Amino acid sequence: MNPSFKDQLKDWKQQHQESTPKKKKKHHQKPQKRKSEKLSESDIKSLMGMNKHTLRRGKGGAWK
Repeated sequence: MNPSFKDQLKDWKQQHQESTPKKKKKHHQKPQKRKSEKLSESDIKSLMGMNKHTLRRGKGGAWK
């Protein structure tokens, strides 16, 4: 009975193992943790855009 294709591949790999070059394993580096920023309340408000001037319509034009 003929061996299955998988068995033939395993046998071939064992026979030709020396001729194939070995690959080097790459070391995976863990990403470094970032330092958390501590923002003041005024910085957070300015980032949210609460300190921006808003334009209002009045008397036919835009005013601050």
